[in-house]
Amino acid sequence: MVEEYEIDYSDINSIMNEIFDDGKSFEDYIGMNISFQDISTYIFDTIKGEGASLVQLISKIIIIVVIAAIFINLSKTIKGIQVSETGFYVAYMLLFIILSVLFTELFNYCSNKLNTLIEFMQALIPTFFLTVTYASGSVVAISFYQSFLIVVGIIDTVLLEIFLPAVNIYFVLAMLNPIMYEDMFSKCVEFVEKLIVWGLKGISFIMCSLSVIQGMIIPAAGNVRKSIVGKGISMIPGVGNSIGQMYESVYGAGMLIKNSVGTAGLIIIIIICLVPVTRLILYSLVIQTTAVCAQPVSGDTRMTDGISAAGTACRLLFYIIFTAAVMFVITMAVVIIATGVGV
Repeated sequence: MVEEYEIDYSDINSIMNEIFDDGKSFEDYIGMNISFQDISTYIFDTIKGEGASLVQLISKIIIIVVIAAIFINLSKTIKGIQVSETGFYVAYMLLFIILSVLFTELFNYCSNKLNTLIEFMQALIPTFFLTVTYASGSVVAISFYQSFLIVVGIIDTVLLEIFLPAVNIYFVLAMLNPIMYEDMFSKCVEFVEKLIVWGLKGISFIMCSLSVIQGMIIPAAGNVRKSIVGKGISMIPGVGNSIGQMYESVYGAGMLIKNSVGTAGLIIIIIICLVPVTRLILYSLVIQTTAVCAQPVSGDTRMTDGISAAGTACRLLFYIIFTAAVMFVITMAVVIIATGVGV
């Protein structure tokens, strides 16, 4: 009977081969043939190279801040305002170039990770909901399937096409504002930041609420179906009990496979998102810490404002990746729990 539930994972494995280089297949995750040490080793090996990059970044920023401080202090000695401003603009343009290159790299990295997450989910969803159909019926599967399509659409359209470009706009305006003669963009920068943060919170709240509500209502249809079919089979004279036991076995096998596929999918989603989330947290923390340390040295708040803005932009990119991961994880977890955790 279990052979009826054999499923083709070739599409998922092809996507996983593009994402990971450890040779693990989706079946390995389903069979739990992978340990926590394997996952932690993969994550550590992926981000350990960031240490040297972070040290180089800190060194470059500190050197630029020191150069700017020298010009500013020198201008106080020789009473030359033009020397101070020229030195600041030269140092700030160097800082702008370094931080722009870094932000562009992280921006493209986040965009690629979101596309990778979408590609994996597009390969996983048909397989996962085939198992949900086996376990809970087509009505339940179709209802939850629509929820996943909505989440994929939000990430593909809203996060990639609206919120990511909004972070780009925030970075450019926040970096330009310190070199303006007057404070021209601070309110706009503050508005864009709030728009991104509150927008992501609102999307997460709405999608998670809808998933929870669906999880409370829709599975009732699957339970009624199972109950009616099971009672109907048991009423068959003579062979009702035997066929009923076979039905329970088939239903249990479908439930077990559904839970295994869903759990494996959850693990892979977390692994895909954990590396960029960790990387963005590191860069944001390091840049913000550098801004704090540079403030008493630079002698000009405009320099530290630019550094701090770059750190905030990294944090906004982190919010986007984290929101995408949370929406997928919660939606899939609700489906797994609502359609039966155990056999």
